[in-house]
Amino acid sequence: MDISDTQKSYLTTTRRIFLNIFTGGIIGALLSWFLYPIIRFLIPPQEDSQDPDVVQINAAEIPAGKSKVINYKNTPTIVIHTGQEVIALTAVCTHLGCIVQWDEASQEIVCPCHAAKYDLNGNVKSGPAPKPLTLVKAKVADDKILIGEA
Repeated sequence: MDISDTQKSYLTTTRRIFLNIFTGGIIGALLSWFLYPIIRFLIPPQEDSQDPDVVQINAAEIPAGKSKVINYKNTPTIVIHTGQEVIALTAVCTHLGCIVQWDEASQEIVCPCHAAKYDLNGNVKSGPAPKPLTLVKAKVADDKILIGEA
Protein backbone atom coordinates (compact mmCIF):
# COMPACT_ATOMS: atom_id res chain seq x y z
CA MET A 1 0.00 0.00 0.00
CA ASP A 2 1.32 3.26 -1.08
CA ILE A 3 0.23 6.42 0.73
CA SER A 4 -0.40 9.39 -1.49
CA ASP A 5 1.12 12.83 -0.88
CA THR A 6 -2.22 14.30 0.29
CA GLN A 7 -2.66 11.55 2.87
CA LYS A 8 0.92 12.12 4.10
CA SER A 9 0.33 15.84 4.50
CA TYR A 10 -3.00 15.14 6.26
CA LEU A 11 -1.29 12.75 8.71
CA THR A 12 1.53 15.23 9.29
CA THR A 13 -0.98 18.03 9.93
CA THR A 14 -3.08 16.04 12.39
CA ARG A 15 0.05 14.88 14.19
CA ARG A 16 1.27 18.47 14.42
CA ILE A 17 -2.12 19.65 15.73
CA PHE A 18 -2.14 16.88 18.33
CA LEU A 19 1.38 17.73 19.50
CA ASN A 20 0.54 21.47 19.67
CA ILE A 21 -2.57 20.79 21.76
CA PHE A 22 -0.71 18.33 23.98
CA THR A 23 2.22 20.72 24.54
CA GLY A 24 -0.15 23.62 25.21
CA GLY A 25 -2.06 21.52 27.75
CA ILE A 26 1.15 20.57 29.57
CA ILE A 27 2.33 24.20 29.65
CA GLY A 28 -1.12 25.37 30.83
CA ALA A 29 -1.18 22.76 33.60
CA LEU A 30 2.32 23.72 34.77
CA LEU A 31 1.44 27.44 34.75
CA SER A 32 -1.72 26.90 36.77
CA TRP A 33 0.17 24.65 39.20
CA PHE A 34 2.74 27.43 39.65
CA LEU A 35 0.36 30.43 39.72
CA TYR A 36 -2.40 29.00 41.93
CA PRO A 37 -0.53 29.41 45.27
CA ILE A 38 0.57 32.92 44.29
CA ILE A 39 -3.00 33.97 43.48
CA ARG A 40 -4.33 32.37 46.70
CA PHE A 41 -1.69 34.30 48.65
CA LEU A 42 -2.56 37.63 47.02
CA ILE A 43 -6.34 37.30 47.45
CA PRO A 44 -7.25 37.37 51.16
CA PRO A 45 -9.75 34.78 52.41
CA GLN A 46 -13.27 35.92 53.20
CA GLU A 47 -13.88 36.17 56.91
CA ASP A 48 -17.04 34.87 58.51
CA SER A 49 -19.19 37.92 59.11
CA GLN A 50 -21.58 35.84 61.17
CA ASP A 51 -19.49 35.98 64.34
CA PRO A 52 -22.06 35.48 67.09
CA ASP A 53 -22.31 37.91 69.98
CA VAL A 54 -22.98 34.99 72.31
CA VAL A 55 -21.11 31.69 72.39
CA GLN A 56 -22.83 28.76 74.10
CA ILE A 57 -20.97 25.92 75.79
CA ASN A 58 -22.50 22.93 77.52
CA ALA A 59 -21.90 23.34 81.25
CA ALA A 60 -20.76 19.70 81.41
CA GLU A 61 -17.75 20.55 79.20
CA ILE A 62 -16.16 22.58 82.02
CA PRO A 63 -16.41 20.80 85.39
CA ALA A 64 -15.86 22.73 88.64
CA GLY A 65 -12.23 23.81 89.05
CA LYS A 66 -11.43 23.40 85.33
CA SER A 67 -11.11 25.78 82.40
CA LYS A 68 -11.40 25.83 78.65
CA VAL A 69 -10.05 28.19 76.00
CA ILE A 70 -12.61 29.12 73.34
CA ASN A 71 -12.68 31.51 70.42
CA TYR A 72 -14.95 34.50 71.09
CA LYS A 73 -15.03 37.30 68.50
CA ASN A 74 -11.75 36.06 66.96
CA THR A 75 -9.99 36.30 70.33
CA PRO A 76 -8.91 33.39 72.52
CA THR A 77 -11.01 33.53 75.68
CA ILE A 78 -10.47 31.43 78.80
CA VAL A 79 -13.62 30.24 80.59
CA ILE A 80 -13.07 29.16 84.20
CA HIS A 81 -15.63 27.30 86.31
CA THR A 82 -14.66 27.96 89.93
CA GLY A 83 -17.45 25.88 91.44
CA GLN A 84 -19.49 28.89 92.54
CA GLU A 85 -19.39 30.92 89.33
CA VAL A 86 -18.19 31.00 85.73
CA ILE A 87 -15.61 33.61 84.76
CA ALA A 88 -14.49 34.49 81.24
CA LEU A 89 -11.41 36.57 80.38
CA THR A 90 -9.40 37.23 77.27
CA ALA A 91 -6.73 34.52 77.17
CA VAL A 92 -4.03 36.65 75.55
CA CYS A 93 -1.28 37.70 77.98
CA THR A 94 -0.79 41.46 77.95
CA HIS A 95 3.00 41.05 78.05
CA LEU A 96 3.84 39.33 74.75
CA GLY A 97 0.56 37.78 73.61
CA CYS A 98 0.99 34.19 74.83
CA ILE A 99 -2.15 32.18 75.62
CA VAL A 100 -2.66 32.02 79.40
CA GLN A 101 -3.66 28.88 81.28
CA TRP A 102 -5.64 28.16 84.44
CA ASP A 103 -3.51 26.73 87.26
CA GLU A 104 -5.94 24.64 89.29
CA ALA A 105 -3.53 24.13 92.21
CA SER A 106 -2.81 27.81 92.86
CA GLN A 107 -6.25 29.03 91.65
CA GLU A 108 -4.72 31.65 89.36
CA ILE A 109 -4.22 32.34 85.69
CA VAL A 110 -0.63 31.84 84.58
CA CYS A 111 1.23 32.80 81.41
CA PRO A 112 3.46 29.83 80.47
CA CYS A 113 5.95 32.01 78.57
CA HIS A 114 7.18 34.52 81.16
CA ALA A 115 5.39 33.49 84.39
CA ALA A 116 2.98 36.40 84.60
CA LYS A 117 0.19 35.63 87.07
CA TYR A 118 -3.36 36.98 87.12
CA ASP A 119 -6.19 36.67 89.64
CA LEU A 120 -9.74 35.63 88.73
CA ASN A 121 -10.66 39.24 87.92
CA GLY A 122 -7.80 39.46 85.42
CA ASN A 123 -5.65 41.75 87.60
CA VAL A 124 -1.88 41.27 87.44
CA LYS A 125 -0.54 39.54 90.57
CA SER A 126 3.09 39.22 89.47
CA GLY A 127 5.33 39.06 86.44
CA PRO A 128 6.09 41.31 83.50
CA ALA A 129 2.50 41.81 82.30
CA PRO A 130 1.76 45.56 82.08
CA LYS A 131 -2.07 45.42 82.04
CA PRO A 132 -4.83 43.19 83.36
CA LEU A 133 -6.79 40.71 81.25
CA THR A 134 -10.14 41.93 79.95
CA LEU A 135 -13.26 40.46 81.53
CA VAL A 136 -15.91 39.01 79.21
CA LYS A 137 -19.52 38.61 80.31
CA ALA A 138 -20.38 35.03 81.25
CA LYS A 139 -23.39 33.40 82.88
CA VAL A 140 -24.94 29.97 83.32
CA ALA A 141 -28.49 29.39 82.09
CA ASP A 142 -30.26 26.05 81.51
CA ASP A 143 -27.10 23.88 81.64
CA LYS A 144 -25.42 26.20 79.14
CA ILE A 145 -22.60 28.65 79.71
CA LEU A 146 -23.27 31.85 77.74
CA ILE A 147 -20.21 33.89 76.85
CA GLY A 148 -20.59 37.44 75.59
CA GLU A 149 -23.28 40.05 75.34
CA ALA A 150 -26.13 38.03 76.82
